[in-house]
Amino acid sequence: MNYDINGFIYRTEDIKDEELNDIYVESEMDKQNVKSLMSQEPVLLVGSRGTGKTMLLRITEKKLDDSFQENKVLAVMVSFNKAMFLESLEDRNYFRQWMISKILFALKRKVVRLCNIVNDLGIFQSYFNIQMPDDDITKKLEKFNVLLENSWTSRKVDLAQEIDKLFGKNTRYVGILNEMDYFKALIEDICRTLRIKKIILLFDEACHNFIPFQQREFFTLFRDLRSPYISCKAAVYPGITSYGSTFQKFHDARVVRIERDLTDPDYISLMRDIVKNQVDENVYRIFEANGENLNTLIYASSGNPRLLLKSLYMASNGLKSLSLQNVNNTIKSFFRTDIWNDHTKLGEVYKGHKPFIDWGRDFLEGKVLIETSNKNMSRNDKGVRQQTIFFAIHRDAPEAVKTSIRILEYSGIVQLHTEGTKVGGKIFDRYQINLGIVLANEQTPSARCKEIISGLSIKLYSEYGMNSPSYEKTDELTVSDDITNFSEILQDIMKQSVDGLDITSFQRDTIKQAGFNTIEDILSGTEEDLQRAFGIGKTKSRRIFNITFNATIEYISG
Repeated sequence: MNYDINGFIYRTEDIKDEELNDIYVESEMDKQNVKSLMSQEPVLLVGSRGTGKTMLLRITEKKLDDSFQENKVLAVMVSFNKAMFLESLEDRNYFRQWMISKILFALKRKVVRLCNIVNDLGIFQSYFNIQMPDDDITKKLEKFNVLLENSWTSRKVDLAQEIDKLFGKNTRYVGILNEMDYFKALIEDICRTLRIKKIILLFDEACHNFIPFQQREFFTLFRDLRSPYISCKAAVYPGITSYGSTFQKFHDARVVRIERDLTDPDYISLMRDIVKNQVDENVYRIFEANGENLNTLIYASSGNPRLLLKSLYMASNGLKSLSLQNVNNTIKSFFRTDIWNDHTKLGEVYKGHKPFIDWGRDFLEGKVLIETSNKNMSRNDKGVRQQTIFFAIHRDAPEAVKTSIRILEYSGIVQLHTEGTKVGGKIFDRYQINLGIVLANEQTPSARCKEIISGLSIKLYSEYGMNSPSYEKTDELTVSDDITNFSEILQDIMKQSVDGLDITSFQRDTIKQAGFNTIEDILSGTEEDLQRAFGIGKTKSRRIFNITFNATIEYISG
């Protein structure tokens, strides 16, 4: 497959179904993870942004789709990426109803596609207590979702009245949107009628934001859905997820982490294949001719495909060359500036979390990285190969410290390496610093990369005990679960100009002439509305709408 005209494809959502197998690179770990996702057991797929969670979910769906006629296991992909638009709802019951509605809508579409249903099943009617064809009920579900997802707009709409009109009754009386017993009964009826063995629900973007209420509601639903006919799998971010009191992470699901191991013998070849599958032969030959430079960027990415592709695009001057100087300069710029800027920007979006975000950065840069560098250089000076990118935090460290580390984990700056390891009789969690972050402070990152990788040892790390003197000013940090006004965040985002969107100057000018000056102007309308602009047809309007929506998601999630 040839690379995109604008560079690499960084987000799995932008890959067409028919291109998945061409781009996907499967490691032994991926095989096992996909096997887990296809099993009966509930699974949480944990990984920071860009590590490939969505890709694994989509590959799982495709494998099950391809084998459906033989195995009768139905995979249903459900995305909750519009959840942030529901935060302003006064009636919080709508959020749970919206989640169930999204599942039902996706389920009906998948059943129709894979089970060759021509006529209505008639199953939906009894559970909705609405006398109309199932297709009409599906359309009502879609309209219900749209009403809730557009509730943030400034339009003066009586939401409750519109929803009552849609269903012909208050949603409190639509049993399937409120009672899990009704939902499970519907699933069982569908499975028995169509001879489906089980339905696997694949939840993508379930917890992509910092809204604790929504996260807790999702995991309550995740737990409640468990039945002989339903198996739930969810992609979640490390660090920021609030599981709530009813969901026990290690009892109610199997936790699978997808970070790649830098010391794996196949690490370099697998990461190279990720690059190879996105460029043509001529471009890849340039990279192969500069193999050591490519390897340096691969190690610096610490196994994160998105970080690799973004840094490689920068270092190669847009896929044209790959000099040693550019690689070194890119590591210093990308991993010292760009990644940290994204992390710090979280504090601008989530002002309530800002003290923890700032403290975490100060702690890592001012303490951990310095101690890590000192350990490495002292061993170099003594002729000892042993090197480190690890540090350990005591299990009973102040909660403010653990909160700050979790946000660093969410940003992909650190990752949990070993949970609950014993050090001198005490329990610590050992973390791994993104290698690119470590290399960014070196004079010649490429040379230091070889030294660190060749001597990397998990036995060498800095320890930060329960009352470490490095935990400065943590008593000034206040930990709270709901400390951010997400309605205000959303309003601020919607006021932003379209000038910041990644579209052409012509497209930007022409949509502004048609009255689309802000993010809200685009998202409060439809793709068809955008087509009022000169030269914007169906394809371009969808692309602009998707770019705007994804930009909003990216801003919300940092």
